[in-house]
Amino acid sequence: MLPHQHAIISASVGALGWWWTGDPVTCAVALTTGILPDVDHVADYVYYRRYGTHRLILPLHGYEYAFVGVGVALLISNRVLGIATLSYFIHLLADQMVNHTHKLGYSLLFRAWYRFRIEDISTIPEAAKRGRVENMHQLKGLFRR
Repeated sequence: MLPHQHAIISASVGALGWWWTGDPVTCAVALTTGILPDVDHVADYVYYRRYGTHRLILPLHGYEYAFVGVGVALLISNRVLGIATLSYFIHLLADQMVNHTHKLGYSLLFRAWYRFRIEDISTIPEAAKRGRVENMHQLKGLFRR
């Protein structure tokens, strides 16, 4: 999913969180946790450039982090952290739907088990590879401006 799409979803989560908590910081936190994880795509692009093969490393994309976030939010009764975790979790779900991965494809442990091979994680590997190449070309275009 593209960053502006994550931003729209995260802003919505943040607005609801602000309403629920009464704290405007919630909106900024939801935007951050809903968009920032995508910086980890750099790891995948560097791997591809170096080895010429695709991997879904995505070190910041993992349901495990969401589970920890929920646990900590409940343990310390922190609504802002709960909204941040919700925004992050929705980011993962949206990516999973758009990118057609295995139902555990956004589990870091699952991807590690399959050595991050896109063929084992994506339900449509060829489309996933094409999409990643297109994303790399789009990023190159942004940096040339």
